[in-house]
Amino acid sequence: MMQRLAKTGLCILTVSALASQAFAAPIDLPSGLPNLVGVGIGSTTEYSGGKQRMLGVMPGLRYETDSGRLLEWYGPYAQYNFGNTTGWQWGPAVSLRLGRNNVDDAVVSKIHDIDTTVEAGGFFGYEYIHSEGLPYRLRGGASLTTNGGMVYNGARLNVSGSFWVPVSHKVVLGTGLGASWVSADFNRTYYGVTAADSAASGLAEYQPGGGLQQIYGWIGALVQVTPNWYAGALVFNQHMMNAAADSPIIRERGERDQLTYGLGVGYAWH
Repeated sequence: MMQRLAKTGLCILTVSALASQAFAAPIDLPSGLPNLVGVGIGSTTEYSGGKQRMLGVMPGLRYETDSGRLLEWYGPYAQYNFGNTTGWQWGPAVSLRLGRNNVDDAVVSKIHDIDTTVEAGGFFGYEYIHSEGLPYRLRGGASLTTNGGMVYNGARLNVSGSFWVPVSHKVVLGTGLGASWVSADFNRTYYGVTAADSAASGLAEYQPGGGLQQIYGWIGALVQVTPNWYAGALVFNQHMMNAAADSPIIRERGERDQLTYGLGVGYAWH
């Protein structure tokens, strides 16, 4: 039952990929599933730390090759698993990091623009499925990616864990937690205020260091609509921490809590 219901995880994840604006997008589908494709629509902040909101649409794909390798692509994030579909998992990861330009905030719009860029690195994790009694599933892991100096120097480390459990033959509930550590140059790029920025915007000059950038959590619900079609809903919140949260971009013009929510649909085939 858990594997059948968990197909709808694709719908949740295509929506949660919108949260990549705040640098976290949990990849969370269990093993033993058919190929999946889906799309999610949701609301998130216009940029990391911002207050203004936007609507977005994100695709999702889960595809298992004939050799048993697994490709997962959710919105701006993709990973390819060279390990097992359950147990230990590892492989390369690529992410599209959205920038900051033409924002609605009249003050933040005077701060340096940030180009959209590509991050690359790898992931490592473990998945456990409890098949006796209540068929719950646990998954945890970490990813390390870098921009290679195209927009920022240094790297970003993300750790996350999730728990899914069915509450009926057609409904499964899930929750997850995570945290992100970033380099000093990452924080200076996305949350810093240069001397020129300060003169143009009136915000105080700010050059943050690196460290724990955020903690986050999410809850989701999945529903089987027909044998092949599924629907889901998600609420996802990032809480900005330490040097990032102390930035005048967030402290004076934005919000520490970055909320993403939305709906998704997905189609499964063998």
